[in-house]
Amino acid sequence: MINLNPVKTSLDLQIKLIKVSLDESAVDITLYQQKLGSLMYLITCTCPDIAYPVSLLSYFCSYPLASHHQAVNRVFHYLSGTHSLGLSHYHIHGSLSLTAFSDAAYGNCWDTKHSWQGYCFLLGSCLVSWHSTKQHSVSTSTAEAEYMALSTTARQASWYLIAFKELDIRVPVTLNYDNTTAIDLSQHTIISQRMKHIDIHYHYVRECLLNNKFNIEYIESSNNTADIFTKALDAQKHSKFVKDLGCTV
Repeated sequence: MINLNPVKTSLDLQIKLIKVSLDESAVDITLYQQKLGSLMYLITCTCPDIAYPVSLLSYFCSYPLASHHQAVNRVFHYLSGTHSLGLSHYHIHGSLSLTAFSDAAYGNCWDTKHSWQGYCFLLGSCLVSWHSTKQHSVSTSTAEAEYMALSTTARQASWYLIAFKELDIRVPVTLNYDNTTAIDLSQHTIISQRMKHIDIHYHYVRECLLNNKFNIEYIESSNNTADIFTKALDAQKHSKFVKDLGCTV
């Protein structure tokens, strides 16, 4: 990667990646899978800033096109300019607190129209976990996609609470979210006609709130760190969220 020209973002905002094009043949499937395998190791350990592009590009492993290879290569170009960045974990003074950021991008899969969702958890100021994935079903509205993402984050928060209980540690948990409709759905027992089709599975978050497991707070979209796990961003936003994740030189 030393000789690669660095770029400021891992994905090109102007490129729309699709799974299959009937007039194109698959290009070097083995090489594509090898490239993604090496990137998968990085997002598991030290590079949360490439979690979304790697998650997105992994959906093309069985039939990679030339455009997919170009997108993977761009991630390597991005890493060549950010190889000095890493997560910083240090001793936390004072009381512990766990803060989560959750987000969803409505219908941004061009092939299936599924939404992408992601979350991250910070213990104090230290990033401890992150996730970026495509939702398993099609959402019929932004609120539904956001609510489903919020439920996934709530289940992860519950897992942390169980771990803290086993360690006999009391840690307050706060979920930050940028969609007021999803927050309202989680806090009210009355479900509107438009939302009745949502599986009961996704109402888990409401039960957690009723049991006072954690708090939900509204946050402006411009400050929602989880945005980096759901979509391609411009250079300014991308840089801001990378710093918010604690990736420093």
